[in-house]
Amino acid sequence: MAYIDLVRQAQPQQRKQEVLVSTEVTQSSGLFEWEQKKMTPEFIGSGSLDLAQGDLTTGNISASNISLLGGLYASSSFGNSLAITFPIGFMSGSVKVHGDLIVEGSSSFNNVETMTVEDPILDLNFTGSTALGSQDSGIRVGRSGGTNAQLIFDHSETRWAIDNAAGSNINIVGVSTTDTLTNKTITGLASSTMASAANLTFSGDGEVLGLPTTPSDNAAATSKIYVDQRDSYLRKCFVKKAASYTGSATFGDFSGFKTGSFNAITASAPTGFSATNENDFIFFLNGQYMEHDALTIKQSGSLFQVLVDTDSIGYVLEASDEILAWGKFDS
Repeated sequence: MAYIDLVRQAQPQQRKQEVLVSTEVTQSSGLFEWEQKKMTPEFIGSGSLDLAQGDLTTGNISASNISLLGGLYASSSFGNSLAITFPIGFMSGSVKVHGDLIVEGSSSFNNVETMTVEDPILDLNFTGSTALGSQDSGIRVGRSGGTNAQLIFDHSETRWAIDNAAGSNINIVGVSTTDTLTNKTITGLASSTMASAANLTFSGDGEVLGLPTTPSDNAAATSKIYVDQRDSYLRKCFVKKAASYTGSATFGDFSGFKTGSFNAITASAPTGFSATNENDFIFFLNGQYMEHDALTIKQSGSLFQVLVDTDSIGYVLEASDEILAWGKFDS
């Protein structure tokens, strides 16, 4: 039978956070030996440690590290909550959960600047893998002092919408949906093609702006100024009377002139039209038509001139003649 020598070991050295531990019986004396050691879980073995003093609410464990080989549970006497607190400020390191973290309740993340999610898809309006009843779902962005902004899937419209930060949603334009665009600037339609039966309809005073002044293709739309320039040119038909005759010429026994000058400017043809030439004018000499084959026109400063091939036309111009020109004058 082993004995404890209380006389020799009744007054151990006082050191805090340590306990007296009995050793195995020594072979020489047959007595238990006492040692002062720090309290460790190995002293408990496979048993349990009850730190309560009368109930389960007053016991405490203070340790640098606690390793849990099983689970961490809260007794029913604590209600439905399990609280883990760190008495000295906030933890500066990391908490890692090797496995799934399932929270049955609401979760709040405070003082988080950046949250990184590895999964490519976020499940909203699910419980586990089961979808909940249809309702508007999405992401909301808080705006202090203003209306919150949202990216919402509108279940009644069955489409995505963006909150305009003013309390109403704007539908995201779909490929096959009918949408109304208001105050939108479209910049990326350089190579887009409308369907053969599609129509672009404007209501009220709506119109297309910014079309080129010169179309690049026969089937291309163009601007109003392009049409106006052509309309103005086509409508220019004025009558002018020759103001003077120059350039001496003879035909047979007759002497006279070969050039008639008008105080007029030739109208310039717009881009895409042939340059203005004698075929855009008709000339009359004393009321008689003058053949085009015998005439050449040119603009000499502020004078419009018609040159007559006297041999071809068969006569010369005289000072008393009246030549009228009808055609594409500028004004």
